[in-house]
Amino acid sequence: MPLDIKLREAQLRRAPKLVDIGIADGRIVAVADRLDDPAERTIEVAGRLVTPGFADPHCHIDKSFFGELTGRYDYLRTPQRPDDATLAKYRGQPRSGMGDMEEVHANVVPLFESWVFKEGYTVDAVAERMLRALRTAAANGVLAMRMFCDVDSHAGLTPVSAGLRVREQLRGVMSLQVVAFPQEGIFTDPGTEALLEEAMVLGADVVGGLPFVEWTADDMQRHVLHCFDLAARFKRDLHFLCDDTSDPSARTLEMVAVAKLRSGFKGSVASSHNGALSTYPEEHRVRVISLLRQAGVRMVANAHVNLLGTYTAVPELLQAGVLVAAGQDDIDNFYYPLGQPDPLEVAFCVVHAARLAHEEGMEQVLDMVTRNACTVMGLPDPTLTVGSEANLVVHEARHVRDAIRYRYPRPYVISRGRVIAEAHVERTVGF
Repeated sequence: MPLDIKLREAQLRRAPKLVDIGIADGRIVAVADRLDDPAERTIEVAGRLVTPGFADPHCHIDKSFFGELTGRYDYLRTPQRPDDATLAKYRGQPRSGMGDMEEVHANVVPLFESWVFKEGYTVDAVAERMLRALRTAAANGVLAMRMFCDVDSHAGLTPVSAGLRVREQLRGVMSLQVVAFPQEGIFTDPGTEALLEEAMVLGADVVGGLPFVEWTADDMQRHVLHCFDLAARFKRDLHFLCDDTSDPSARTLEMVAVAKLRSGFKGSVASSHNGALSTYPEEHRVRVISLLRQAGVRMVANAHVNLLGTYTAVPELLQAGVLVAAGQDDIDNFYYPLGQPDPLEVAFCVVHAARLAHEEGMEQVLDMVTRNACTVMGLPDPTLTVGSEANLVVHEARHVRDAIRYRYPRPYVISRGRVIAEAHVERTVGF
């Protein structure tokens, strides 16, 4: 049959021999030792590794490029920081538990500065920053992303509105989900409760939660239950950020697991960060992981930013059979000054943080940014088989170890049967 694209001599994961892959009408229609069918375009893969496209289940894309825009790291610019008159209106204003992070971690920008930045948002400007980040992500092979968009008294619904615009603009290229995310808490930030409801009416895909920034354990529990109620009413999935702290008394992750067990909630529930889990006494950690497994809560580890704080218990979760994915989290924002976005960089960090620097471990890590990430997002299994959607990445490597090790630009990224990005890099050395 005529093909749109034919990949010649591709190396699939764990495969003992090279294969040709035929693509037509946006899907993989053939995988064989040799395909002689005519093709509109033939790509000579020449033994390079071909994997499914990447999925990023956790990225605060609306806040991207904060450091660049404000000139915080530029030697030739004076950093743009709010003046005293601007900050005066915030002095004495109560802050959520995010203020604790500002005091503990030098990489966290003072909350007042982040509030001023968010109050200057426009839908056009936020959407353009999102598109810029997504173009880079797509060139690196990201074909699906769960976009966390702040909903609070400072940002209002501007990030959600921008995310919805971008989601529709790229609908034929990337699978994008908008998470309505209460970055400043719900009960610590009056008005957020109503804004979250409005965000779901507008069309947000996922209810986000951040219970550990509330002031009391009772409010943390109220936060969790409110998010479950909202998601049930709008028939949406849930994605919490829990216990991003080294405090062994932090308990919002188990609140989420118990709420899932008790409520009979039918949707998917995920939780990112979860650093406190690794600080628990062993007996309590085992108990919480058991609750997570029973409840079917899906975990997302964020190696970049959490290595500056406390990283969650990935080996123990994997050993217990809990599904673990990995996400970018941040791209040059209030909480983390770096970030590409590139799932191979994420994988590189996870290999070290989770002590998975061995053959099977690196295969598991690649699953975290492909198959497991898709599961978190409720997307089909991306395995490259006949009949599956043609979303794939050609790597400048022959196996998973070297893909993670070198993280070279991806020669080809194919989305829904169409080449959307190419990179051909030449290197010279003068000796």
